[in-house]
Amino acid sequence: DYDILALQEPYLSFLGLTVATPHWRVVYPTPHWRVGVSRSRSLLLINKRLSTNAWNPIPIPHPDVTAVTIRAGGSAINLFNLY
Repeated sequence: DYDILALQEPYLSFLGLTVATPHWRVVYPTPHWRVGVSRSRSLLLINKRLSTNAWNPIPIPHPDVTAVTIRAGGSAINLFNLY
């Protein structure tokens, strides 16, 4: 079992969405939905077992970088997926 998956060159539908099972929350790069930005080439899947209170996205204005901060036990870890 995994809690976080870092994907590169993910499948994106014509709507710009990836496909994931209901057990995952998809985290897209910050500019993913902006018009005129190139196709996102990284994303993170975070298992729904991890509370949304335990992590939050880090805003980075690049379509090839997805990042989150994960908090546990008084510590914080920044996780980056770089294409």
